[in-house]
Amino acid sequence: MFILQGSPELIVSEVIQNTQKIYIPIYQRRYSWGREQAQRLIDDMQTAHNRGLKQYFIGSLILDTTQTGISEVAVIDGQQRLTTISLFLIAIRDVLVDSDPETSKMITDRYLIDIYDHSSLHHNRLKPVPGDEDQYIDVLIHGEAAKTSLFKSNYDFFKDLINGSRLSVNEWFTLLRTQLQTMVITVQPGDDAQLIFESLNSTGLSLTESDKIRNYLLMSLSNEKQLEAFEVWQEIEKIVHPENVSNFYRHYLTSLARSSKPVKKGRIYTEYRLYIGLRSGFDRYTELKKEKDIALIYAQIQFPNDYDFDDLHTKQLLNRLSQLRLDVMMPYLLQVFTKYHEQVITLNSLNKVLAVLLSYLARRLFVGMPSTGLNNFFSSLDRQVTRLSQNRQVDYDTALKVFLTHTAKENKIFPNNEDVYQALVTKDYYHIRTESFWFIMNELNNLHGEPQDLFTQSENGSYSIEHIMPQTLSTAWQKSLGPNWHDIQLTWLNRLANLTLTGFNSQMSNHPFLEKRDAPDGYRMSGIKLNQDLANVSTWNTTTLAQRQKNLYDRILAVWPIPQVPDLAIKNTDWVSLEDTDPTGKKPIAFKFHQQSSQPLKSWKELYLAVANLLWLNNPAAFFQMANDDHDWLIKYTSEVGTEDYRELSGADESQSISIFNGNTSASERKKYMQRILNSSDDSLDNIEIRLAQPRE
Repeated sequence: MFILQGSPELIVSEVIQNTQKIYIPIYQRRYSWGREQAQRLIDDMQTAHNRGLKQYFIGSLILDTTQTGISEVAVIDGQQRLTTISLFLIAIRDVLVDSDPETSKMITDRYLIDIYDHSSLHHNRLKPVPGDEDQYIDVLIHGEAAKTSLFKSNYDFFKDLINGSRLSVNEWFTLLRTQLQTMVITVQPGDDAQLIFESLNSTGLSLTESDKIRNYLLMSLSNEKQLEAFEVWQEIEKIVHPENVSNFYRHYLTSLARSSKPVKKGRIYTEYRLYIGLRSGFDRYTELKKEKDIALIYAQIQFPNDYDFDDLHTKQLLNRLSQLRLDVMMPYLLQVFTKYHEQVITLNSLNKVLAVLLSYLARRLFVGMPSTGLNNFFSSLDRQVTRLSQNRQVDYDTALKVFLTHTAKENKIFPNNEDVYQALVTKDYYHIRTESFWFIMNELNNLHGEPQDLFTQSENGSYSIEHIMPQTLSTAWQKSLGPNWHDIQLTWLNRLANLTLTGFNSQMSNHPFLEKRDAPDGYRMSGIKLNQDLANVSTWNTTTLAQRQKNLYDRILAVWPIPQVPDLAIKNTDWVSLEDTDPTGKKPIAFKFHQQSSQPLKSWKELYLAVANLLWLNNPAAFFQMANDDHDWLIKYTSEVGTEDYRELSGADESQSISIFNGNTSASERKKYMQRILNSSDDSLDNIEIRLAQPRE
């Protein structure tokens, strides 16, 4: 918490006149006040004048002198008002240039320029952000002849106002000098300018998370260093695209693997400042340059078509993955590509990882497995795979195959061939998400030869989803299918074998099969490789449907193969994550927490108490917070509970004695309790490794 103290000052005759340079820092938004805001300022001034008020208060100015000096200020808050008033002064100056040249020159010398400023060609006191300054100077120097811009528009507004007003130009000038008052708050050395800026921007147009990060990185730098850092920031924006900057930082922070959960969208800046900005030896400019390198990796993953790669196969795999539109895998891909760039894994291993991911995600989509929890899954996947690679002494890509096919939880396991087959023969593919259908058809179509990119063509409207046997059967269709036509349609209508992509006119949808096959845009002439089988059949019935279903199944197994791993890598004789372990019917014999050495165990109860004690010693505040919650029964003050169902945690002072529930319960329940106390300490089950007793042969 901070207390801001300031003093009331006249904005023109004190603030502007007594300040040699007024910088708008580059981390600020550009000038944006239009005629609506300018008119509101004028209306307020006229109201104050009509009421005979000596001064009219127009809000506060927050000025930072910690990087400049008392006669040079950076504007933390109030740039829109200062810039608008400066434009008003320029308009007054230009109106007076013929009738009162002496006053006109005085306005220029006293309020608009600093003749002693030898660092600036035009000596302008107000120095807007890059991009704005040239437009402002154009109006300052050329006035009516300046080029069209927001600054010129407001200048014209004020000039028209003066020329058409009942008040004279000198009266408007007097109002500006003697009535407009502001509360000037100056940031002193030791004040946190960033926290002040955030507080001031908590109302009105909210800052994005990336705005806050940019301001945090740039605000404390000197003007010269600030400009260098801002150039790097602009490069990051250009690389990832401005609308993606906050999302980039979210994935980047998640990829640092501080937690097993992804960074929340509303906490990107908070997490950045806490876990990057407060690191020992943190240097803003050095960090920005590092983040630019990570941004380039992010962009290559996100926009593979825009970049060249060391290997064309890498680009092709990324293109295929991008069509899944699963943003949740980005943190993991950042980790994998960083390993490649740091030569931890080879190019061959990188491509194997991408291929396995593609098969895994495509099969999950094909069989209809929900994407729920995939964000947490990908947040911790690299740690799981790295640990498996080290424990079993296998390559990273092999460890990934083992984890996905044998170690992951049941709802995250790699779908096997039986899962795929059952989906193919039972699932309704017509009513799945349209983009998912495009992806499936594009993948199966491109198994052999050059890709046709059906996904993009469908997205652009060139192709649509078509029932081969139509939804409404004509008499001709019923006759061709035979007496069981109704059952056949009910069984096969929305299966993948009866669906394709075509450029058909919708009016042809229920025409007989041969007409659809031989039409100008029909199956025979469509050019889609997946439709070539349809071009070679003369009827559409259960026999041809079954044959196409078999052909599709063969394609699926070829285009999304299930990984094959050596038996040695699969053998489960070592450490596993508690996160992915069902404790029911199993016996733990040892555990490791984070980087600590292993400790022997005899039971899940012993593990539960050991973890609780470790967390208590590391972060007692979390336990006191739980104990103070009247609705939480897991953690209590010892004085409030009996000893039968609670166990006092070790190392506690008598005055601060804390106990944890320890009644009779199942191993699965104890795992849930551990997860709760881990969550309260911002930790997770993923950071606990256990070794299980092997079942007897």
